[in-house]
Amino acid sequence: MTSFEIMVARLDLVGTAQRMATMDLNDRKRLVLRAVQEHDLEGLWELVRSYLVLHGRRGTKISPATLRKYKACLRTYWAWADEHGVSLTRPHPDAGHAFLRHLEGQGMVKASVGGYLAACRALYETFHWSGIREDDPFKFTRPTQDPRSPLLKGKPYTLDEIERLLAVADAEGAVVITLGADCGLRNAEIASLRRRDVHLHLDPPTVLVQGKGAKTREVVLSRRAEAALQRWLDQTAHLPHPLVLIANSTDRVQDIVRRLCVRAGVTWEKRKVHGLRRTAGTRAYTESRDLLDTRDFLGHAQAATTEVYIHYARAQDKAVNRDW
Repeated sequence: MTSFEIMVARLDLVGTAQRMATMDLNDRKRLVLRAVQEHDLEGLWELVRSYLVLHGRRGTKISPATLRKYKACLRTYWAWADEHGVSLTRPHPDAGHAFLRHLEGQGMVKASVGGYLAACRALYETFHWSGIREDDPFKFTRPTQDPRSPLLKGKPYTLDEIERLLAVADAEGAVVITLGADCGLRNAEIASLRRRDVHLHLDPPTVLVQGKGAKTREVVLSRRAEAALQRWLDQTAHLPHPLVLIANSTDRVQDIVRRLCVRAGVTWEKRKVHGLRRTAGTRAYTESRDLLDTRDFLGHAQAATTEVYIHYARAQDKAVNRDW
């Protein structure tokens, strides 16, 4: 999405939200009830989206990716509610707990369940904003604690595996692999990286990354990430495109890495694109042994989030009893 398209989309969000905000409460309530009665996801989503813009923590800066995820989560919840005879506007008190346990029963990890929880809370907050005063069945729900070790939830790619991926990568694939494995960018950060935010002329060369929560951080490029970007940008200089990659969506970036894993004979499951970021974080901590430096490198808001990289680094050490 270009800067102009983003601006137009935000203006549309603001315009719709303002229209909903100035609407009579009874009219807004009628819109909700009609959308639910007619099973009109688009109509209901317009109200939820307006609520998020007006009352959400990010306001108009809420990302398109977050909106897409919320909408998909609500679609899943509505389908589950229909299947189990749960009224959307008059749910039974345990509906929230039952839905989260359903997701967990399908093997969904805690972080993913948390995304559904946030979307469903936004739905019931929208109902309350629209004059529907039923209790929120998700108000006191929480995902269950995951008893698994962080090491079992997903592993970094080894340095040897990164070399194998790069050996079979084309120019665009090399950009994806090095931005993830050397620079610690998330999937969405790789997909949305803008050409104007790549500064190869600086010493050292950097990229300006738009991260989670609309936070911006400057990331120094490794030498091979610099070379991969230079090669790719030279090849695509004729393209009138503001973003670095042609594969400028998280699904397409994921497909690039998955295909490279298949070609290189590298395990994809439980690692995916985020495994590249784990590689970068693990190497950063291994070489620095500084948790705060690693936190800043990865753009984490809290050092507690970065602590998992201590486990990844230790897992690479030889077991103390190996040579006994």
